[in-house]
Amino acid sequence: MPPRNSQIRPPYERLNAVARHVLTIECPESRVDLFLWEHSLRVARIARLLRHIPELANLELDDSVLTAAALFHDAGWADQFRTGQVKREQILTRPTTDMQRELGAVLLQENLASILPAKAVRSAADAVRECNRRNTEMLEARVLSEAENLDEVGLLYFLRLFRQYQFEGRPLGDLVQSWQRQQEYQYWEMRVNDGFRFETTKSLARERLKNVNLLMDTLASDHGVLDLERVLNTPTREATGT
Repeated sequence: MPPRNSQIRPPYERLNAVARHVLTIECPESRVDLFLWEHSLRVARIARLLRHIPELANLELDDSVLTAAALFHDAGWADQFRTGQVKREQILTRPTTDMQRELGAVLLQENLASILPAKAVRSAADAVRECNRRNTEMLEARVLSEAENLDEVGLLYFLRLFRQYQFEGRPLGDLVQSWQRQQEYQYWEMRVNDGFRFETTKSLARERLKNVNLLMDTLASDHGVLDLERVLNTPTREATGT
């Protein structure tokens, strides 16, 4: 019996190359958008690293399954973009649906059949289908869900929201206000408590959120010129009407 957590190393370079081709979004004037691809690549790396946290260290997890599932778990967005069902600016602006997971699982099976053993392909596709289900018994699906949740917390969430607001033409002040409302309603604390299964990832998520809070406080100050107001000891926005 092979040692636990020591499955044969999957062909990462080939997996990455195929996934990048599927997940790269083509833009006008021969440009490309790597937003979806980079997200999936991070989730794959997080998933592999999560195998080593105390809560999972003694359990058997297949690197091939984890990597393939993580790379294709959001591939449904790319498929829907190419068929005109979603616009580029809508990608990852809301939770990935079960239908999109199914599309991702199908793309995984179509593109990785010649790279991974059939059993690993089937398991990876099942992990993609199962990762939206809180009560799933499939360990790889649980780890994939945890990895995706961690990627959606912290500065990366802020950058995702900034990207969305820029596409929508919304002012920067809306971004600051959105974060402040989330803090008032303890949105992120509830999301950490409800969305993460392991204490290790909950702790990491809370640390990331502290860093974002510092960033957003600085952004609010710079955007509102609050530092200059403090230096002048006067509410310049009220005086100038801006």
